[in-house]
Amino acid sequence: MAASGAIAETPTHPIETIPLEQGWGDELRQLYYFTPQGSLLIPLPWLMALERADGPGRFADPDHLAAFGWIYDAGARQDLNPAGLPIGFAIDPAPRPEGRWAGFTCAACHSSEIDLGDVRVRVDGAPSQLDADRFYAALADAVRATVLDPARFAGFAAAVLGAEATAADQAALHARLAAYEVRLSGDAAIRQSAVAAGFGRVDALNQITNALAFRDLGMTENLRAAVAPVSYPYLWATPQSDWVQWNPVASGPLGRNVGEVLGVFGAADLRSDSPLMFGSTALLPQLILLEDWIEDLRSPRWPDAYLDPVDADLAETGRTLFQQDCSGCHNMPPWRMTDPAENLLGKQFIRVGRIPAAAVGTDPAYLRSFLGRTTATGPLAPLFGNKPVVPGAQFFTTVIGAVVERALAETPMTREQFLAANGYRFMASEPGAPLKRYNPASAPCETLNCLKASPLLGIWATGPYLHNGSVPTVHELLSPPSERRAVFWTGGRKLDAERLGFVSDEAPGLFRFDTALPGNGNGGHVFPPTGYSHEERVAVIEYLKDPNRFAPEPHR
Repeated sequence: MAASGAIAETPTHPIETIPLEQGWGDELRQLYYFTPQGSLLIPLPWLMALERADGPGRFADPDHLAAFGWIYDAGARQDLNPAGLPIGFAIDPAPRPEGRWAGFTCAACHSSEIDLGDVRVRVDGAPSQLDADRFYAALADAVRATVLDPARFAGFAAAVLGAEATAADQAALHARLAAYEVRLSGDAAIRQSAVAAGFGRVDALNQITNALAFRDLGMTENLRAAVAPVSYPYLWATPQSDWVQWNPVASGPLGRNVGEVLGVFGAADLRSDSPLMFGSTALLPQLILLEDWIEDLRSPRWPDAYLDPVDADLAETGRTLFQQDCSGCHNMPPWRMTDPAENLLGKQFIRVGRIPAAAVGTDPAYLRSFLGRTTATGPLAPLFGNKPVVPGAQFFTTVIGAVVERALAETPMTREQFLAANGYRFMASEPGAPLKRYNPASAPCETLNCLKASPLLGIWATGPYLHNGSVPTVHELLSPPSERRAVFWTGGRKLDAERLGFVSDEAPGLFRFDTALPGNGNGGHVFPPTGYSHEERVAVIEYLKDPNRFAPEPHR
């Protein structure tokens, strides 16, 4: 049996990928995959010249990147993706001395491919199988090896500078690469989870807070270990929902999306003596476009062109059970919507369940790690009423809010454009009164110590389940915790159409998920308390294959 977290490489999948119909044409799909958002990972010429640290070959070879879970689009537009990089890489538009930089887009963590027998389908907005932490650590290893090995650096320099480069040119390149290596290796260390995340997971909130409070603020005492990876969520219905994230901390799209950029190698200027204070690398116009694109993204319907169609009678039985036992937390068609009287423009949003974590009973490490951390404010103390230390969650939301406000102030727009850019997330008020950010009603959970109970459209394409990805199939999620697998393997793309999830047996190239490790617990979510028979689980699964049939998806 493989050791916990062991990985073996697999070659790129050879079969053709078919995009599912989700409301996007190819043009929009390409823009989503490759439009830059402000992430600055590495200069593109350096990425293309790097050699692997663990064996022969280029770091950016498709087979090597595919082993981390990256996927490729065979029809990628040359103007958007000139280097032929995977989905979720983008080239920043700003010219720099090292050349234009490559970074991530949200498509890196929110694009998936699923094998349905002899057919592979692309699901846009679905949780990806990317092992981001392992990828980043491997990149740091490759850069470090290049800095330290003269022969390796000589090949790198020839690829970057050309054969005619002078010794002075090579020395200058080595100095720049060495400085980059120090920053990259440090950043990789603060992101590495104490428990290996594996495919499709990351401790995003702690990593973003580390990036802001430790790296950008420059205060070493603010470093905290990333200890609780969670699954990437799906994106469809996000613009229409009142809350997002596993513990709902943001309702506005700009805070959510700017935070995402800062978490994937963007940066913010938090120096109090800087005229650029609260400026960041986030590209606000592109992030506004992104939210518009996601609003048009539909959840993936059950692919009955390739699988057995949904049994309508069984699905109706499952729907009855779901409405009886599950719909109080998981809002599903027909939707419960917010009160239009609460909103400045009478807009409505899907009410997303916020449930006290203790009531759900799932592994508490994620919430404990984020809500239990404190942060020294340093030069940002005036932003917090001159408090020298504040809760990490308050630091996270306040600083990102300040970054968003600066970006908005620097982006000319009309009042209507401003309201739209903020997702119309403003409370109703008297004419002429200052705008007040929208804060939807949160009962029965009035604190951040709660979890989001998402709508479950397209859930067939989003396994594993629970916030920490500790349950491989819906069938097991509907079963008593004692019947859930203690160990399974993630990273596979073959759909388990019967139990709903991915086939999770041991196989080369997969990640061993051990639920006994801290943060990986698979307990809790015992709903209904009396349990279901096997036949009832099967009926609920049949309903969850395609609940869209019972009501249309709302538009914002």
